[in-house]
Amino acid sequence: MYHQPPPNVDTASIEGIPGALPSKTPVSLLQELCMRRGISPKYDLLQIEGAVHEPTFVYRVTVGEFAANGSGQSKKKAKHAAAKAVLDIIIQGGAAGTGGPSAGGAPGAAPELSTQIVSPYDDGIPGNPVGSLQELCMARRWPPPTYELTSEEGFPHERTFSIACTIGNTREIGTGKSKKLAKRQAAFKMSQRLKDQPVEQPPVTVLTDDDEEIAQKLAARYSGLKDSKVLSLTTSDSRKVSHFHKNLKQAPGKKLQELQTISLSSLSLNFVQMLQDIAQEANFVVTYVDIEELSVSGQHQCLVQLSTLPVAVCYGTGATVKEAQSAAAYNALEYLVIMTNK
Repeated sequence: MYHQPPPNVDTASIEGIPGALPSKTPVSLLQELCMRRGISPKYDLLQIEGAVHEPTFVYRVTVGEFAANGSGQSKKKAKHAAAKAVLDIIIQGGAAGTGGPSAGGAPGAAPELSTQIVSPYDDGIPGNPVGSLQELCMARRWPPPTYELTSEEGFPHERTFSIACTIGNTREIGTGKSKKLAKRQAAFKMSQRLKDQPVEQPPVTVLTDDDEEIAQKLAARYSGLKDSKVLSLTTSDSRKVSHFHKNLKQAPGKKLQELQTISLSSLSLNFVQMLQDIAQEANFVVTYVDIEELSVSGQHQCLVQLSTLPVAVCYGTGATVKEAQSAAAYNALEYLVIMTNK
């Protein structure tokens, strides 16, 4: 069922855009369309997701009664994706409203508009194929896609990258002038390959061997463990660990003392800041590692490392990157409570 165009946005205004616009981006095309009707598109930043070094921005654009979302690795690209999405809605609504040639409409006018829109990545792939593939896998309970750089060719100023997208045993290769473009193409090809597959049928058979063959392989892989020697701490190392924990328990720091008396279940606490304050006080370093892949339940994942002796690593998950870091910091604080309990 198509959307009907609102009173202030109609196909006449689409057809009225002068001349062919082969170089128009979705944002500029939408802006020109709205200016002719005396309205302005409204862009709203909904959220920022993904790893800190590779964020994904989500924007919503509203034009009259129409609204659509778009995502991208920059605010500009997210706006382009949102603008293209709302233009697609207007095009479809206009095509339904013209009623075809018999209704006196221009049958080719609305589809022609879609050919004028240029992808913000200049690769001809609409939207965010990486995010769309991730959502497809989550919706169908498939393993998340993994990406691997398989080749890098050409001169320094004219490189060509190839990235493999893998889901189980299914693999697609994408190429581009940058790693990001190659990744987009690989994700798009994988989506095209899997989108028509029935939900009940997984894209791959994860285990192709029977139980007996798996047992034999595992036995062969770990057969050498019984003859291996497990390294233990030397007397010197044990003394160092014991000395560190003793100093930590006896440290006169105010933050460590507070840690033993406060309840970490309070929602008002800033666990990341608390952990950082204790680290400065006890003279150890805190390092957060954001895991790019989402968990099986679709949560962001984070590891936090404490340069204590021995080194401690704690894990946390959350709906956002910040929440995952906070959960990891909370677990690290729980660890310190145990280690400093007198």
